[in-house]
Amino acid sequence: MSENAHISTHSPDSYRGKQYKGDLKFIEKIDKRVSPKVVFMLYFCPLVACLIAHTLYMVLFAMSGVSGMVIFNLFSVLFYAVMIILAKNVKEKLHLVYASQFEIVIHAVAATVFVGLMPNFCMFLLMIIPLAFLMPNKRKLVPFVVLLTSVPLYGFLNFYYSTSGHALHDLSGTLYQTVFYVINIIVGSFVLIYVATIFSILNSYTEAKIRVQNEQLKIMASTDPLTKLSNRREINRRLSEIHLQSRESGRSFIVGIGDIDNFKKVNDTYGHDMGDVVLASVAKIIGDNLPDNACASRWGGEEFLFVLPDANIEDGRTYADNVISLIGNKIHTHDGTDFSVTMTIGLCEGTSDDSVDHIISCADSRLYKGKHNGKNHTEYSDC
Repeated sequence: MSENAHISTHSPDSYRGKQYKGDLKFIEKIDKRVSPKVVFMLYFCPLVACLIAHTLYMVLFAMSGVSGMVIFNLFSVLFYAVMIILAKNVKEKLHLVYASQFEIVIHAVAATVFVGLMPNFCMFLLMIIPLAFLMPNKRKLVPFVVLLTSVPLYGFLNFYYSTSGHALHDLSGTLYQTVFYVINIIVGSFVLIYVATIFSILNSYTEAKIRVQNEQLKIMASTDPLTKLSNRREINRRLSEIHLQSRESGRSFIVGIGDIDNFKKVNDTYGHDMGDVVLASVAKIIGDNLPDNACASRWGGEEFLFVLPDANIEDGRTYADNVISLIGNKIHTHDGTDFSVTMTIGLCEGTSDDSVDHIISCADSRLYKGKHNGKNHTEYSDC
């Protein structure tokens, strides 16, 4: 998403403030950190941890005299050694995760058969279920296969080995039973915390990305592509909101319409491409100098409309005169020739008693009065 971050975020909408900027920063932060090397390590580290855990199991089973599980864990160690090697070469690394899940299920069943329920190897049959659902599966049936395999096995093993005498090796009352139990709890907790952390980050990333994409679609739908100001539809929406706020607060607001003087001459003399440059430059001056909560739009052609909430005619004059001065002082260059443009602005102070159409019409009439009265100034009365 970071490639779209240049879209203007100037808006009165609450989301386009701190949360929108925060989402963009979060997405950019994740995009910068998630390199192919990082992705590889996300798979590599758990495989190494599994290799270490099974090596530890093998040693403990050897010390406790459970030779069958020593042999089983020897194959598990070799299995994870191969998985680690494959992690560097296999493109679709999710296949390694699927294979590891299968090994965990088989190991949990075998360990329960050999040493019974008390060391709690059976726990891994349940632990693997959230793991299967939290990981980014491309094959949607895989988690359900794990679920429908693990739950019946867990139920059967708990039923069959709930009475003593069924396990091949009785570790009851021994230190090894406690050691296996503690290690299994630690390993299971580590796996769940690891996967849940990654899932939470990915989920937050996805949610932020969706919010930003939706917001940028709104911005593009409400923004004039050349000037990056609001388009006519968006400014009409904002005008309606400000008009309603004026009714609630009792305060007036200002609508101004500005028109670049003699703009046709700019196009005829320097070309339409240069005319677009001038339009964008003028729009930037108008937008950059807006007070808080104010808004501006390209009203049409070389006309711009701005709205200043909670403002009177003097506030409007101050803003308009400043914009006119900045526009007049801006030097444009084309093929070694410097030139500048001017703007005439018509202002109207609106209240909740006035209709939006009437206020716009008033500002428009004063704009054209200003055009007839010498241009390059602010017209704010009918006198």
